[in-house]
Amino acid sequence: MLAVLVALGALWGLQACGGTRPKSIPDPADVSAPIRLSSEPRIRVLLAEGFRSVDVDGDSRGGLRLQSVGGEIRLSRRKEGTEGPILGQGSGFRLVPAEEGLSLSGRRYGGVIDAFVNPLGRPVIVNDLSMEEYLRSVVPRELGPQRFPQLEALKAQAVAARTFAVSSLGMYADRGFDVFDDTRSQVYVGIDAKHPLSSRAVEETRGMVATHRGKPIVALYSSTCGGVTEAFHLIFKGGPIEYLGGGATCSDRSSPYHRWDEWIDLRRRHVDIARYADLGRLTDLKSLERGRSNRVVAMRFVGERGERVLRGNDIRFALGLRSNWIEDLNQVRDDDGYIEQIRVRGRGWGHGVGMCQIGAVEMAQGGRSHGEILRHYYRGIDLGHWY
Repeated sequence: MLAVLVALGALWGLQACGGTRPKSIPDPADVSAPIRLSSEPRIRVLLAEGFRSVDVDGDSRGGLRLQSVGGEIRLSRRKEGTEGPILGQGSGFRLVPAEEGLSLSGRRYGGVIDAFVNPLGRPVIVNDLSMEEYLRSVVPRELGPQRFPQLEALKAQAVAARTFAVSSLGMYADRGFDVFDDTRSQVYVGIDAKHPLSSRAVEETRGMVATHRGKPIVALYSSTCGGVTEAFHLIFKGGPIEYLGGGATCSDRSSPYHRWDEWIDLRRRHVDIARYADLGRLTDLKSLERGRSNRVVAMRFVGERGERVLRGNDIRFALGLRSNWIEDLNQVRDDDGYIEQIRVRGRGWGHGVGMCQIGAVEMAQGGRSHGEILRHYYRGIDLGHWY
């Protein structure tokens, strides 16, 4: 179900962001100390982990092949039909583009590509590039400029994406990278995602980040909040965050996900449900607690092997919902009393914490600046240039 939602979002020009897994979100207590950077930082993006063989083009040596062999990385020239000559084997290699970009699995990337065995013994491929180059790919994937050409909304998106990236630096140092290339962090697909309008938004906000008490904030955002944002601690694991307290209202009625109504076949979701509540076949689902925005933030799952209370995002991922904002949930049972299907009427798409992207677009259409948009969704922040 999640893959289907991401595909639909791509068509609409949006991607759900801010960590599909709570562990992918920076802890505010661990964000870098309030020291301005003297120059633009670089960021390391995970492209592959645990790989066996990957082909790379664009290096000055021609077509190359990276392989994970016996706990080491093997670099060889790619030769049609046969194994090419081995150029080296060891703990890792850095590949530098001959011209513009290295191509890996059909995608072109700026900067350099590092292939190595990380400190945990896992083979990884990481794209090391400048922060602003990274953002020129991220912003158009997170808020499509073709569908949403409002410059102030794109600038708000650029600042949010930059702030999220800056607060993530060093987060996975033990694994050799800073961020994932998907919705666990922010969607990054390389050079070919660039668009002139979103690049302009990045350039006109160069180095700008949102801070709170001198530190970059955890700048979460999602596609559609349904009209009201939710508090961080009610959706993700962790305590309350002042600037992510929820309750920011907006009009996002232009989104197809402002309100939705769908049937979900739980028989096809038993693996996902078991990942969060391994109770066998379910007999009941009961909402226990609602948050500031009326999202369901605690739900009891009852099954043939007992019961369990799920909270926050776990509810959404287990049931395959667009969001936790459930207005009505009807259960359809078989003759033995086990739930076969549920019909859910709800609002929003994504976690609903932080900036609402469609809300930002509508605010920009109404003449609001990127600063006004950001301060509306992240309460009590400051905006300034980090480098």
